[in-house]
Amino acid sequence: MIENTLHPGELFIQQRKHTPSELTAQIPRYIQQDMPQQHADFYADLSYLPLATLDTQGRPWASLLVTQSDNDPTVGIRISPQNTLDIEAEMNRFDPLLQSLKQRSLSHTIESPLFAGVGIDFSNRRRNKLAGKIQSYDTELENKLRLKLQSNEHLGNCPKYITLRSLAHCNRQAELDISHVDNLRTSISQACKAHIDQTSTVFLATKYTSENTTTHHHPSKMGLNHRGGPPGFVRVYEDVKTQSTEKMVSTYLVLPDYSGNRFYQSLGNIQKDALVGLVFPNFHNGDILYATGQAKNLFDKDAEALMPRTHLITQILITGLVFVKQGLNLRMLSNEKFSPYNPPVRYLREELQALGHSSNIDKHQDTAITASLVNTKKLTENISTFTFQLATPIEAPLPGGFGIFDFSEMLDSGYAHMNEDNPQMVNEDYIRTWTISSAASFDVANNQFKPIDSIQITVKRKPGGLISNFLHDNLISSHAKQQPSLKVQLKGTGFGFSCFDQSSPEKQLSIPSKMLWIAGGVGITPFMSMWDAIRNINESLANQQPALSSDIILIFSGRADDLGVLKHFSANMHLLPDSLSIRLLIFQSSGTPALKNQEMLDALTHDTPNSAVSLVQRRLQKTDFENIDDLIEREVFLCGPESLMTSSLENIKQLCGDQLTIHQESYLF
Repeated sequence: MIENTLHPGELFIQQRKHTPSELTAQIPRYIQQDMPQQHADFYADLSYLPLATLDTQGRPWASLLVTQSDNDPTVGIRISPQNTLDIEAEMNRFDPLLQSLKQRSLSHTIESPLFAGVGIDFSNRRRNKLAGKIQSYDTELENKLRLKLQSNEHLGNCPKYITLRSLAHCNRQAELDISHVDNLRTSISQACKAHIDQTSTVFLATKYTSENTTTHHHPSKMGLNHRGGPPGFVRVYEDVKTQSTEKMVSTYLVLPDYSGNRFYQSLGNIQKDALVGLVFPNFHNGDILYATGQAKNLFDKDAEALMPRTHLITQILITGLVFVKQGLNLRMLSNEKFSPYNPPVRYLREELQALGHSSNIDKHQDTAITASLVNTKKLTENISTFTFQLATPIEAPLPGGFGIFDFSEMLDSGYAHMNEDNPQMVNEDYIRTWTISSAASFDVANNQFKPIDSIQITVKRKPGGLISNFLHDNLISSHAKQQPSLKVQLKGTGFGFSCFDQSSPEKQLSIPSKMLWIAGGVGITPFMSMWDAIRNINESLANQQPALSSDIILIFSGRADDLGVLKHFSANMHLLPDSLSIRLLIFQSSGTPALKNQEMLDALTHDTPNSAVSLVQRRLQKTDFENIDDLIEREVFLCGPESLMTSSLENIKQLCGDQLTIHQESYLF
């Protein structure tokens, strides 16, 4: 009997990720050599089984076997004594796992190949893992595979990150789209990228190769595990190099690590053996993508350099890929229900930069910048501005930029395996990115914004929101005599959405002469910063010429309790220079009493020309854009809920085509 022990790769990851020593000592006891009866009953009822083995080059390939058929009673899983599974499964003839076994037969390899599987029931999120050796296999059946598996590792797994779906057997006609199993050095197709981006379920095959074949202390083995998340959780990027005149493209997959049982079996295998396999099934259309490649675990700064807000990711260089249309004999009977444990999609740094979210976070990583809450100002019932004093002055981002705040030292309560009351807390990183709503002073002599030692953020209390409620529950007055008790870390700042153009320090800072700002709710915050910066610069220039000039229309869509933030723009309008003007067009959701509407309008128009502010109690419509006579002359900036930005873009493009310059803020950080 082989004793289950943890190999050096598993121990390395566990130590690096601070798995408690008492858990590390207990892990081998969770792995059973004999199949429990409940596992046997579970496997016998499965209509599909993810399985992986190695090809003749030692590369893992993962597959999804269909083990139930409407018209073939021989298809299924039968459990025999001594941990034996007899499987007859449907699979398309292009499946790399099938081809790997055929190659093994042709090479007359005597040694039994390794296998790993993960039984999974998508109807109830139950899953169990198994591994061992393939005793025998028959690859000569048409579109089928017959296997006899001898298992010696069995482990139950938790249901986190599994997408609920109901599946049934169907007959499909498989069509090979791409087959590039060796030395993939060209860009993969857009269809493959889209397939990966749509998946919420992937299976990852790994292996551990024993360093000593004469001992059974750490025998060679395979592992297959489920990886799930929101669609798009697996990211794809390419690295292009030119050798002589030939363009070489390396395609990488990036899998963020989600909080699990802290066994780190798959990542431990990767730490010792880089070769991995993956299978991406699409249960909507039956397409299936198989890949093999070389993986690497990236930690902390290396992980964050590639994918911000992560501390452990797996980077996989694809070396072989097969894409089969209609290759999976399963069809959906229900809508998919994503796991409540799924964290938000994390994007690659290069993707964020493409969205305009350049960040100087790397400059701040080695030096902790403490931000102390020193003042709060309540703008509405649920929106407040929070002022943080910085321990060290920093370079000011362009107005409209953002700050990255880390609340983990104050709020992180440590690891939790499950949390049924609040599943999102399991992967909570306590980091939030907010637009900076304050503006830096302007240095006229050097033509740049001065360094800042304080930052303001304007935040709306979100029902159930962890950090927004924490902030609003810690409101303090500027007259408070006690020392600030709320201190967080500023991880960095960035920009990408700004009306200011300063492409080089030598170039005069400028803004468009006519602008249309469109904001919804707290999407107003970057415009607060831009507006203050415009006024600050004009005050700094005093009588010097040229002062910044612009004609601005601000369209704001919000609820009744959001309108208080607009005082930021309407206050002291009569003091604006002739070169600068702003007009507020407010669209308010219905349901607010007329008297309260009038009170809010009176507050906004105090010392302000009535023609500069208008309020309509309905949603923004296409006709409102038609009523802007010089719309075609304006540069457009949008920040708000996706529905508002989408409808506004559609209306503007219908009226002006592609003639306008449009800037759109993204909430993806």
